[in-house]
Amino acid sequence: MARMKRRLRRVFSLALVSLILGCAYNGPRVDAMLPDRQSAWLDHEVGDSASGGIEHLVVFGDSLSDPGNLNRNSFGLLVPDKIFYHGRFSNGPIWADYVEYALHWKLDNFAVGGARTRPGAFPENLVVTSLPEQIDKNTRYLQTLDTKKTLISIWIGPNNYLRNGDQYQEASGKPKMTLLTLAVEQTIAEIESEIYKMQKLGFNRISIGTMPELGGINRDPKGAAAATDETLFMATRLHNQKLSQMLERLGAKNAELKLIKYQAYDINKATYDNPQAYGFSVLNAPCFVGSVKGQFYGKQEFCNDPMGYKFWEYIHPNTRMQCYYATQFLNDIAAGGLIDGYSQKHALDRCLAIKNKQG
Repeated sequence: MARMKRRLRRVFSLALVSLILGCAYNGPRVDAMLPDRQSAWLDHEVGDSASGGIEHLVVFGDSLSDPGNLNRNSFGLLVPDKIFYHGRFSNGPIWADYVEYALHWKLDNFAVGGARTRPGAFPENLVVTSLPEQIDKNTRYLQTLDTKKTLISIWIGPNNYLRNGDQYQEASGKPKMTLLTLAVEQTIAEIESEIYKMQKLGFNRISIGTMPELGGINRDPKGAAAATDETLFMATRLHNQKLSQMLERLGAKNAELKLIKYQAYDINKATYDNPQAYGFSVLNAPCFVGSVKGQFYGKQEFCNDPMGYKFWEYIHPNTRMQCYYATQFLNDIAAGGLIDGYSQKHALDRCLAIKNKQG
């Protein structure tokens, strides 16, 4: 009882701090720079979203997919909506928002920023809901859905390495391959366990996302000690390699299971290889220089070209990049036979056409 009281006091304290900070803030607001109806940007990009019989998308994941859940869980203390669009880790809609309007399917999004493939410890677990917890807490609701008309999306992994990667490397920064390989294998096994869990609930159409490149990603200068780029490049390579092997193995032994690999790594790499073609002029700095708590590191100002900076915050992409992620998701489910009448090239051009709000 005493422990629970302490936890509740902490939660209420966070809420009070959030309220005070929110009232005191008089800096720039993210929603003032976004074009109207941005979420509907990919509307009409899919000719036939009903061809595969799917009407409902259910999303599980981390900050790349979070629609504001961490913000709500923390009473607005984290990812404040004056800095982050509606509590999303971006300056506008995320990939799932764009996909919702493109497909006109019902969307349930349970992703939470900071989530890993396993539960975290206190006090993190007060606000961050891990992948297995996202599914377990919503099992009763999932049991009410028409499994034949529902697509499950699981896209997770980066937090397993960004926050713990330094445990798998030498003092020199070189990765300890045995330890890193074991860590990756554990992560993939945990994703596989959640796929089995969804199968037991009757869901046989599941999209699994590859991990975007972590090596070379921007770092918060005030963040905790992190893994080296060498370790993160290797973690990304091993993760996606073993993820692909796992998906092939599961698909081969279960004919009813339709696993769709969401090639997030590929579209992200394409923007690194030729950033100008995707409308990015800055890759090595964020547009918002600050923390996920909304604290500015210096002047209270955003960059002068939010759509040209690939990253909104140090490690989280802007809404144009999120739009590109959406085009890839749509392309992969089209290849999987779930939708028809879709051109990724046309959709990519639409994302490129996103402009900063004028005036």
